[in-house]
Amino acid sequence: MTRSPWLGLGLPRPNHRESDSADAGLAAVEFALIVPLIVVLLFAVFTAGTAAAGQLRLQAAARDGARAESVMPNSGCATAIDRLANTSATVGDISCTTVVSCPAERNNIEISANRIVSIPLLGDREIALSASASYECVAG
Repeated sequence: MTRSPWLGLGLPRPNHRESDSADAGLAAVEFALIVPLIVVLLFAVFTAGTAAAGQLRLQAAARDGARAESVMPNSGCATAIDRLANTSATVGDISCTTVVSCPAERNNIEISANRIVSIPLLGDREIALSASASYECVAG
């Protein structure tokens, strides 16, 4: 019985040992060039994620402070800072300002934070976060 040449998996591969070792060396060089870029990209994504989480915490604290300020004057910043007390590592240095002008219709509480982050190959950078919330005075 004769075997058909069309049943094989393809043409036989020529024996090129020199090109295989050169390809392996090229792959190692490409890997060495790409890995630092991927590491920096991963750190940047992680830093952006923690900054976004800090911004969300700051906004939630501003809302809580505005809610407290609307019921009991001069308590908004204390409430907001208390809410952020456990998260100062992810938020940074906190400052709070309350614009009190009751009986106006809308008043604001503003919270800002500066956080220093360290990014490989780029060094330390400062990220400014801020949030504000409006409230109506209902306290008599």
